Amino acid sequence: MRIITWCMLAGLLTAASIQGRAVHKATRSARQPFPEKGFWVAETAPDQKSTIVRYYAHSNYMVSETTEPAVLDVRKLSVRRYLNEKLRRELEKDTTGRAALRLYEIH
Repeated sequence: MRIITWCMLAGLLTAASIQGRAVHKATRSARQPFPEKGFWVAETAPDQKSTIVRYYAHSNYMVSETTEPAVLDVRKLSVRRYLNEKLRRELEKDTTGRAALRLYEIH
């Protein structure tokens, strides 16, 4: 009887920890601003003192590529917001219309 009680307690604790992680993941996205359209990719070589940022539309079409004069730490919230704003401006400048979603890209 004691073994069953301990197994049930262990199962309850496991379920509670899994639920806690799921709630944590759901609220985590509020600290990570994702762009509304498109995405950006930041690339910094170890020996460089600059960062190359490529901006893409949803259709994996590269809208533009810029070189930032400093090394950007994309783990910082302010840097992600800065890159999201630049992405929004680059997508507004895109005159080819490739930034628009195609029917097969809508999930």
